[in-house]
Amino acid sequence: MYNAPALKKALEIIKLIVRENKPLGVTEIARLLALSKSTTFGILKSLEEEGFVVKLEPTKKYMAGSELFELSKRVLRATDLTSIARPFLEKLVEQVDETVFLGVREDEIVKVLDVVEPRTELKISSPVGARFALTAGVIGKIFLAPLENDEILTFLARHKLPQYTENSITDPAKFLEEIEKTRLSGYAVDLEEYLTGMRAVATLIYSGRLPVGAIWVVGFTSSLNDGKLPHIIEHLKQTAEEITLRLSPFYTEKMDSRA
Repeated sequence: MYNAPALKKALEIIKLIVRENKPLGVTEIARLLALSKSTTFGILKSLEEEGFVVKLEPTKKYMAGSELFELSKRVLRATDLTSIARPFLEKLVEQVDETVFLGVREDEIVKVLDVVEPRTELKISSPVGARFALTAGVIGKIFLAPLENDEILTFLARHKLPQYTENSITDPAKFLEEIEKTRLSGYAVDLEEYLTGMRAVATLIYSGRLPVGAIWVVGFTSSLNDGKLPHIIEHLKQTAEEITLRLSPFYTEKMDSRA
């Protein structure tokens, strides 16, 4: 069977960048894949031009680009992300007794794919298909967290942080502090920053190493109080891990190998 060497090397580089999930330099990539630096640089340049990788300044290292994220989301649409996640969302609602959302980023907005509501009379609700600005509360923090800080600042230079409530974070420096907390903890929190009287907690779901969507729990401040937050965070993160495992056989195999 004919095997195009350049294509195979390009695919090996993409898989390495996704697997490592951290910035990699030309020398490091060449060493790990036993390629020449000139060949590696040429392939990376082509991948960068197509948007599959992005070169970070000033380190000159490479990470997965926006086009790779878009391709991953399109593949997941074909396998119906909503139907895969639905039973896990229903279980989460039973555990936390609050409204649960599933959504994906589409350019500069977040689209709601599914909503599962608790059986209580008083609850937060929003229609499937609703669209929110990428700066809106908890979804802004969780969807922007995978980006580099300079990418986030470039985005914020085009889209100012709105003053939704008196608790909204409008200072880019303070927003980056919240992003760093999100990265370290694996979840984002909105304490009445988007709507007065409402709190939310969100985390990402992955396909392999690529973030492809998010789930978030939303409730009234009186219900989603400080005492209940740790309980919700625990179950939210566990649910995200279960969906991730269901979405990605590669991730499952890697987790099994660590057990």
